[in-house]
Amino acid sequence: MKKQVITLMILLLLVIGCGKKKRINTPEYIMNQGLFFINEGKYKIAESKLKLALKKKPDLVGALNGLGIIYLTKREFEKSIKYFKKVILLNPQYIDAYNYLGIAYTELKKYNLAKENFLIAATSEYYRNPENAYVNLAKLEILRKNFKAALRYIEKGLSHNKSFAPLYNLKGIVYENLKMYSEAIDNYKKSLSILTEPDIYTLLNMARTYTKIGDRESALNIYEKALSVTKDQKLRTMIIKKMNELEK
Repeated sequence: MKKQVITLMILLLLVIGCGKKKRINTPEYIMNQGLFFINEGKYKIAESKLKLALKKKPDLVGALNGLGIIYLTKREFEKSIKYFKKVILLNPQYIDAYNYLGIAYTELKKYNLAKENFLIAATSEYYRNPENAYVNLAKLEILRKNFKAALRYIEKGLSHNKSFAPLYNLKGIVYENLKMYSEAIDNYKKSLSILTEPDIYTLLNMARTYTKIGDRESALNIYEKALSVTKDQKLRTMIIKKMNELEK
């Protein structure tokens, strides 16, 4: 009896092992590996995994979108657009693809196409995070120096999520460009107060604004904070240069 139980256990383990092997070979499993490597910043491995998943299942929308993100990150914009368009063709409700498509068009300076796709994402009933699209709409209008339009999109984004730090940072940039420096600083502070860790670019924006209003001491304090936050050597060099200029 004991021997029979052991045999049954071995057979059960073999079945479990075969099942696991089968799951590992599914296109969905391989796609998830690829998406994991995107998050790790290992784009070459991610690209290989996602292409393998698509070889097994060509209409796998998540894998197509993942490849679009990889090429967007690598600044291969035309290639990324091709993949995001495939995603939308297969699933028009995959709203992230419109947002990413807008980013690619922005980089190519095709601003009308960018705005069209951002607006589709921002106004879609299926998009869970419309504030992301409103961030990109505001960035686009800032780029075009349409500051009132940018402010309008920022407020729309905040109506969806009042605790979204990037929107307050952009609001600060708009007010800074409109020479409303006190309002700009208030919004940079609001952005930083929401974050668990300081954002280096918001700190630099705030330090720059303090410099514009002649508040040398506050600017130096913010630059010192920024220096402690970043490990990027180019940014550190730039910060030290700005501090030296202020200290003169």
